[in-house]
Amino acid sequence: MVSLSLTAILLLSVPDMREMRPTDGPSADAPVHYVSERPREFAQVRIEKRVIIRVPRRLPSSLAPMAGFSQKSSQPTYREKKIGKCLPMNNVLGVQMFADRYLDLVTKDRKRIRAQLEDNCQARSFYSGFYVEKTKDGKMCAGRDILHSRTGAKCEIERFRELVPQR
Repeated sequence: MVSLSLTAILLLSVPDMREMRPTDGPSADAPVHYVSERPREFAQVRIEKRVIIRVPRRLPSSLAPMAGFSQKSSQPTYREKKIGKCLPMNNVLGVQMFADRYLDLVTKDRKRIRAQLEDNCQARSFYSGFYVEKTKDGKMCAGRDILHSRTGAKCEIERFRELVPQR
């Protein structure tokens, strides 16, 4: 790809021979030099690289009930804890739908991060995961990055909260 673009730049910088005239040389045996009647024009070629990261849906892991034990509460309870505005993109393994405007992100270090979406967005649009464009700093930030669903919805993240299990 780079060699193709470089060739295109070089070809575009060569003047058109039809618009050139020979200079008056001292003799007929001397080499002929051409002078362009118009200034050279250069074209610019831009090569851009765009990386999009796909975050798949992650099914909740349910433990099989053990014989002889009653299940009082199959779902653990969590409390929300404040964290920063940004999250490393390469740390996110998957997403689970929670409710209304909330998506639960599952990280490599087994943490659950709740992402609150902007007011007019519904978490159910992200039932099969989402796409997010990779940024220069490698982080997904609230108030900056937009999540894209496979159904076409686009939502900005308002805030992140870490979910800490309660005992």
